[in-house]
Amino acid sequence: MKSQARVVIIGGGIYGVSLAYWLARYGWDDVVLLEQGELTSGQTWHAAGFVTNYAFDINTMRINDESVKLYKAIGAETGHDPGWITSGTLRLLYTPMQYDGALSGVAWAEQVGVRAEIVSPGRAKELNPFLNEKPILGAIYTPDDGSVDPARITHAIAAGARSRGAEINRQTKMTAIAQLPDRRWKVTTTKGDIIADHVVNSAGFYAREVGEMVGVNVATGVMQHQYVITEPIPAVAQYHALHGEFPTLRDAYAAMYMRREQQGICLGCYETEGAQFFAPEGMPPDWDTELLSNHIESVAPWMEMATETVPVFAEAGIKTIINGPQIFSVTGKTYVGRAPGLHNFWLLCGSSTGITQGGGTAKMLAQYMIHGEAEVSLAGFDPANVGRYADRAYTLARIKSNFERVFVFHSPYEEPHGARPGYCDPLYGRLQRAGASFGEAFGWERANWFAPEGVPAEDEQSFRHCNFTKHVAEECHAVQKAVGVCNLSAFSKIEVGGRDAHAFLDRLVARVLPRDPGHVTLAHYLNDKGRVIAEHTITRRKDGSFYLVFASTAGERDLGMLQLAVREDEDVTLRDLRHDYGTLLVTGPKSGEVLATLTEADLSNAAFPWLSAREIDLAGRATLALRVSYAGELGWELHVPMADLAEVYDAVMAAGAAQGMRNIGIRALNALRLEKGYRGFGTELSERWSLLQAGMGGFASARKTYRGRAAVDAERKSPASSQLVCMSVENADNDAWGDEPIYSGDRCVGAVTSGGCGFRVNQSIAFGLVEAASAPPGTELNIKMLGQLRRATVLGAPLYDPDNARLKAEAVGPSPADRHQDHRSPIVQTS
Repeated sequence: MKSQARVVIIGGGIYGVSLAYWLARYGWDDVVLLEQGELTSGQTWHAAGFVTNYAFDINTMRINDESVKLYKAIGAETGHDPGWITSGTLRLLYTPMQYDGALSGVAWAEQVGVRAEIVSPGRAKELNPFLNEKPILGAIYTPDDGSVDPARITHAIAAGARSRGAEINRQTKMTAIAQLPDRRWKVTTTKGDIIADHVVNSAGFYAREVGEMVGVNVATGVMQHQYVITEPIPAVAQYHALHGEFPTLRDAYAAMYMRREQQGICLGCYETEGAQFFAPEGMPPDWDTELLSNHIESVAPWMEMATETVPVFAEAGIKTIINGPQIFSVTGKTYVGRAPGLHNFWLLCGSSTGITQGGGTAKMLAQYMIHGEAEVSLAGFDPANVGRYADRAYTLARIKSNFERVFVFHSPYEEPHGARPGYCDPLYGRLQRAGASFGEAFGWERANWFAPEGVPAEDEQSFRHCNFTKHVAEECHAVQKAVGVCNLSAFSKIEVGGRDAHAFLDRLVARVLPRDPGHVTLAHYLNDKGRVIAEHTITRRKDGSFYLVFASTAGERDLGMLQLAVREDEDVTLRDLRHDYGTLLVTGPKSGEVLATLTEADLSNAAFPWLSAREIDLAGRATLALRVSYAGELGWELHVPMADLAEVYDAVMAAGAAQGMRNIGIRALNALRLEKGYRGFGTELSERWSLLQAGMGGFASARKTYRGRAAVDAERKSPASSQLVCMSVENADNDAWGDEPIYSGDRCVGAVTSGGCGFRVNQSIAFGLVEAASAPPGTELNIKMLGQLRRATVLGAPLYDPDNARLKAEAVGPSPADRHQDHRSPIVQTS
């Protein structure tokens, strides 16, 4: 075994082996893989072997499709037959919401290049004669899906890795990992030590334990999953002999999958309640190719439902019952990417669908490790999407829910289940009594919208306007006409201090930082290609420190980014303040009048202009007030110690009662920002494209050096081939959500990044990245939404208050006149 390597991969399942293959294929030498048992010893060897290129989000679909391509090609490359069988898949649709989801999915498939169509019940029956088609509305048919033999595909890919120089060490247990002073890693094994530039945790069942060795919380758990293989079924054998394969079935009703296995059927069910863990406190230290005792009675209700979908199953005897441990993550997705705060320590683990995703995710991680980006966005797979809040109790509750909801068709507004409520800040009870419908943001309970008295504060799951739409509209109109308060305490907050704080941040962000206290700057962090990796509101305080506010979901990742950026010779301190400070947004034309009754501070434009900050006394509590508002109205963010949050909120609500003060949720805030053309981080601002492509070149300074400056300068001279645009969209009963294809004529020229309903302007709105030729204002395009082409017009300015007159309005005195008049019929009627 080598003592030096560029990269050490821990784990010899489909993920680890595929990563070794792709890294070697892309030209990295000195790739070493460690497996404590034999290849496939963990989850891989007993997997059912299903492979689908379809998924319920476009990036997972792209990843799945890459797996399919690899599995179909690897046999010819290595001479090792992976046992690939093309069968196709039918996903059964029972409800209108599921049908809408299928319409979205087929549009994604079109962009990815995956063959997918919605077929009628009759056609589904033709494709799979064993299906009871009577209860269904239709089915999604993906003809290129199939299955592989899990062991054979893993060994075929391993052969490809070895042929390119990767070293695979079996029966080699990793016992310790330590980072050396030069940031390389010392990996201790039962066969000696290896010094590596990079380490990848692909340890499957043991990913959590490997993470603990380096202080990383890998929030995974192991569930018990059972499937059966029947004895030969004459009708199945006869059909296969005459016609070949029939499509796999995936059935949300019975939470079931089914395919042919020899002359019988392989059928597995996921309990939708009462799912059982395996080793919830941690895996046995030397678990290998072992199965669990079956308890088929626990899935009997779903097996019985499966006989309704596939009646021939009721006639079959059971030959084999497989009960194997199955890994799940808190997010329900594989963790793919850098461990936050650690140099060159990577994760590729946590997936319950290893065979389907192994080849594709490994390819994307290899690209990311080598080039700093992948051809598919990995944002949804980032390990930093889960924070330290995910302790063992939270993790187990969430993964149990994920297991029990494997077959759910997810709607755009669906919130996580299990481990709820999460962290409740001091306003939780007050907002709950006010009718809040809560969602989760990085483990934090956050109000999405507010239900009036007598209305259940529960989301209807739909792709269309539904039960909460009119209430969100009312919240938006309250902000436009009077004043609203939004609890933004879930925002991430970091204090950057120390002698070199200014120089440290100034070399990282593209915008010039303020040198004087009391100034607020929106700043972006770029990578070497000029693409956006973070966005922070940065306020300089009187003591010389900087107060950073940014997206809730980016807290772990951005703190890790800053930690890694501090140089040894810099005097810089970083403090995570998320739980130390609460935040209220008070916004609307009457917000100044409300706050003026609670403070002696001068709120006039002369003393407190837009994009400034003051440390004031508000309702008797020390408050950092920022004159900013994501809603596009006059407003302030009020940052107060968390212990004072409830008292300040109560005072604001009492002072605003006479002015029509209303609680607003995060969905109203999103609608308000769309009307203002504000880019959202993670949607319009992404490392997939540049700050200039996002239309925010003015936030990139020409007066200083910063990471990505060379790329920005080059792009100014030679603009990118695609640009972000904001569009008004033909009104209907649904809005764009994200990833819908955009057409010019009959040609796809881009995709939606985000969208929604603009209630102040009575207009459906969408952002999208399109070819530059389709970006000029006034260009007429079409967006495919739920199977319908909807007219879209590229805008040259925000639909609402394009001159920012309302943001910059005088804060005190008579309320500003409503400068925006719109006499079109509203999208929804509000009371």
